[in-house]
Amino acid sequence: QCSSCHEARAALRRPRSGQALCGPCFCTAFEAEVLHTVLAGRLLPPGAVVAVGASGGKDSTVLAHVLRELAPRLGVSLRLVAVDEGIGGYRDAALAAVRRQAARWDLPLTVVAYADLFGGWTMDAVARSTAGTGRSRACCTFCGVLRRRALEEGARLVGATHIVTGHNADDMAETVLMNFLRGDAGRLARGGGLGSRGEGGALPRCRPLQLASQKEVVLYAHFRRLDYFSEECVYAPEAFRGHARDLLKLLEAARPTAALDLVHSAERLALAPAARPPPPGA
Repeated sequence: QCSSCHEARAALRRPRSGQALCGPCFCTAFEAEVLHTVLAGRLLPPGAVVAVGASGGKDSTVLAHVLRELAPRLGVSLRLVAVDEGIGGYRDAALAAVRRQAARWDLPLTVVAYADLFGGWTMDAVARSTAGTGRSRACCTFCGVLRRRALEEGARLVGATHIVTGHNADDMAETVLMNFLRGDAGRLARGGGLGSRGEGGALPRCRPLQLASQKEVVLYAHFRRLDYFSEECVYAPEAFRGHARDLLKLLEAARPTAALDLVHSAERLALAPAARPPPPGA
């Protein structure tokens, strides 16, 4: 039985709290937690024009849906901004999902393309140019840099004051693990946090789902019957992040709260920005 409404049959047990909840009560709790994250972190002030980075995937879909539900209480307005990276056979289907969402939720949508912003370059073109050079595994790194800039350009185009992305706790935990494995003390020193204030003229960014596990994001999408695109990017299998993801799964099998624990650990880290990892064997 649901431990919240005490009427419906429980559909899941939350790993962090141990609460047994029915679908509707879980969705209500999930939305309340995102609202708390935004308000407690002062992420989106009243009157903000928010550009939601929309990829068509589960995370950005859930983020857009939840913020649409919370917008009246937050006093913000939403704009969907999608990035066309130019990945044949993949991005077209994902953008179709974004367009369906925009129409269903009556949200304005703007699509910005790598080809238009970066002199005709697409991710397919980048992949071809790096094939056989030893840098082909870096496609995700290149794409991350270009995507961040494209989203910034798209947000400015729609007059946004803030940018939100759908990174969840698992995404952030994977990033923490990657930085540890690479010995990237500089990025570890910057910690986790829920976003950035927008130094250097960039728009402020935040991650309202950063404290939500991937499993619960998927469950929310399931119970709300959200339409999203679920195929993995064709370049993702070669990315280093996949190894961090596999390691995180092993950790979560032993400790269900491992992802969130890593996120909180990153927030508490206080390394000197100039610190460097010791040499092997030291």
